[in-house]
Amino acid sequence: MISKYDKKKKAPGLFKTVVDWLWRQLSSVRLAVILILVITGLSLLGALLIQVPSEIAKDPQAYSNWVDTVARSKVGAWTPFLSALRLFNVFSSIWFIIACTLLVLNIFICSVNRWSGISLSLRGGLVKQNENFYFNDNNYAELKDIQAPVAEAAMISEKILRGRGYRTRTESDENNIYIAADKNRYYRLGTYFSHFSLILFVLAFVAGSYLGFRDVNFTVPVGSICEIGHDTTLSLKLVSFVDEYYDNGSPKDYRSEVVLYENSQPVKQAIIQVNHPMVYKGIRFYQSYFGPATKMQVRDENGQDVFNDNVPMDSSFDLEGVRRYEGFFELQLPEASLNIRLIGSAVNAEDPMIPAGNIAVDVSQNSKQIDFKLVELGTPEVVGGLEFTFLEESKFSGFQVSRDPMNIFIWIASILFVIGICAVLYFPYRQVWVLSHPLGQGSSRLVIRTRAPRGFRDTSELNILVNKIEKELQTPPIKGGKGR
Repeated sequence: MISKYDKKKKAPGLFKTVVDWLWRQLSSVRLAVILILVITGLSLLGALLIQVPSEIAKDPQAYSNWVDTVARSKVGAWTPFLSALRLFNVFSSIWFIIACTLLVLNIFICSVNRWSGISLSLRGGLVKQNENFYFNDNNYAELKDIQAPVAEAAMISEKILRGRGYRTRTESDENNIYIAADKNRYYRLGTYFSHFSLILFVLAFVAGSYLGFRDVNFTVPVGSICEIGHDTTLSLKLVSFVDEYYDNGSPKDYRSEVVLYENSQPVKQAIIQVNHPMVYKGIRFYQSYFGPATKMQVRDENGQDVFNDNVPMDSSFDLEGVRRYEGFFELQLPEASLNIRLIGSAVNAEDPMIPAGNIAVDVSQNSKQIDFKLVELGTPEVVGGLEFTFLEESKFSGFQVSRDPMNIFIWIASILFVIGICAVLYFPYRQVWVLSHPLGQGSSRLVIRTRAPRGFRDTSELNILVNKIEKELQTPPIKGGKGR
């Protein structure tokens, strides 16, 4: 009789109950599928939505200005919602980090749960089985009336199995000899290569988003030098840009001739083309896109230049069916910080609001408009107390600039994943059991059962083994299960 004390003592504690529940949830295959879908969805959003440069994301004020100017021009009314969810910085968002962390835990726990079965395979399971075991599957065959004693039939079977690459183990009792054979047992560890590669891939990707950077909207107008930032001390000058087209108007090639500076000293000159990046100290420069630019001169009330450079018109918007390019830059004056928005004439259409050869200048401070005027090419115009001159039209080239110090680990993870998949798919774990049983007067019978993982359940291996044993023993036809 069990006392109340014993019952209370044997009852699992709350902590153990909670841990067991969490363990079951985190080892769920359904959870893994959901997490993979979530990460895929977030990655798709990161590819489709404009992403804030990492340096701007670190500064709350700069991020707010970027959202109000750049992001709002791209997504419009959705801007506050997407910003609140941190979807302009997807790969550093709490959603992405939580999903990746849970996926790593899920893979780790699933790997731990599978170890008991895999370790049993490495050691080898039971050799001696009851007779019903051999007939408890369709993949079996029975050879009767073998004109050879039990020991000889077992020895020939073991010889053939070893010739086929199987590891064999034998046991015997008063009458029977039992053989358990398996092959490719170490290739089952390939699943851990795949699991570890996924963990390494996720960790490397997350770490790379913090330790490295990726700027997909780095624009440089022709003749201008732009700092790359990200603590690199690098800057890039666009010497020239050329775009070529086929007769039907489709793009043939576009390329940028650039000079790279480090600490204001030229360190590399190259031509960047699509699929032909420039690489310097692990930083890659990819040709991404191009567009129009506007060279502007801005003077203060004393006639001193406060800005004289090309402005990339790297954004666009549609208004009443008319598409216009726009560009932005910031003026840091002693008394104020002004945001300047330039709006070009309509693309491939007459524009009654902004005629060709004009640029609209919108001056604002703290998101409040101060002045708005048209500036004609070559004619100075005072806008918001400053003199703006539209000097010339030019072009800009857009680059994707990235550095990923974890890139080597991404390659290692990819190689491990391929090794793991190949090990599991091309070297499936196979098992064979053989029972050698006496029939009397020097004759015996063999019962052979095979087993392979799901997806490999065919009878070809069983047929090969049986045919070889038949040939060695010269037995009459057999009676068997599936495939025989």
